[in-house]
Amino acid sequence: MNDVLPSLISLGGWIGAAELLVAYFLVSKGTIAGDSLKYQALNITGSVLLTINCASSGAWPSVIANAFYLLVGINILFTVKRAYIAQLSRRQKEELRARMHLHRRPSPVVSTGFVEQA
Repeated sequence: MNDVLPSLISLGGWIGAAELLVAYFLVSKGTIAGDSLKYQALNITGSVLLTINCASSGAWPSVIANAFYLLVGINILFTVKRAYIAQLSRRQKEELRARMHLHRRPSPVVSTGFVEQA
């Protein structure tokens, strides 16, 4: 049973490294945007797995680098979420204004009975 945990940590490290490389490749090719949720999810999960792997082997400089990478990914994730919520709020306000405008009754027209002739 003691051999299972180190093997899982090693496998997690390889998966984390693959996630970071795939994320970098997809952004470099323009397949996904650098501020997309897919990119941030790949970065965050890859960083977590690599941080665990590096910590278990005592590679402390890599632990610090991956922890920093993780914090940047989380920060960008929250920034993207705030921007999405703000955009959603603006869209809902615009839709509400449009509905209010459609349901507005026309102003009554008062006729004086006078027609101007040219």
